[in-house]
Amino acid sequence: MKPIQPAISSSCIIYILAIFMIAGIPNIGQSTPPSRLYSGVPQTLPTTEARLAGHNLTIALARTSAEKAKGLMFVESLQEDFGMLFVYQSPRVMGFWMKNTKIPLDLIFFSDNLEINGWIKGMQPGYGIPEQSLPQYVSDLPAQYALELKDGSIDRLKLKIGDRLEIALTLLYSD
Repeated sequence: MKPIQPAISSSCIIYILAIFMIAGIPNIGQSTPPSRLYSGVPQTLPTTEARLAGHNLTIALARTSAEKAKGLMFVESLQEDFGMLFVYQSPRVMGFWMKNTKIPLDLIFFSDNLEINGWIKGMQPGYGIPEQSLPQYVSDLPAQYALELKDGSIDRLKLKIGDRLEIALTLLYSD
């Protein structure tokens, strides 16, 4: 019996991969290069459905360092039922700023069991403001997750400490 010969030699495969790497296609599993981080274009992230205090939400998931760094930069507007969830591996005191953010936001902090343990209302846009002049928004307690929503959402949803975010746990991984 004759051994089966591959249709493409291993040296041909290596050559093709080298061309893709040189061209930068694709960047699977790699962080967004810093040059694209502040490119002026909002990022597109995977979304999922969740519930908070009886309200349905569509949530973009920021899990990598680059996704969390860019956040909602350059976004022009948000629907009332849309937010971005920042996912971390473990609880920590969190700090945020609004660099290149064009809209005011509410920020909700969640413990490792997805219960609200704090928030910041009305973070102001930082678009066009020099970095050294941007305020820092810091959680009072360690949190593992943070959710940015349209300004006024905390009051509109009548949120309270201890309310739980209902979301598929299999989606809550971070780099």
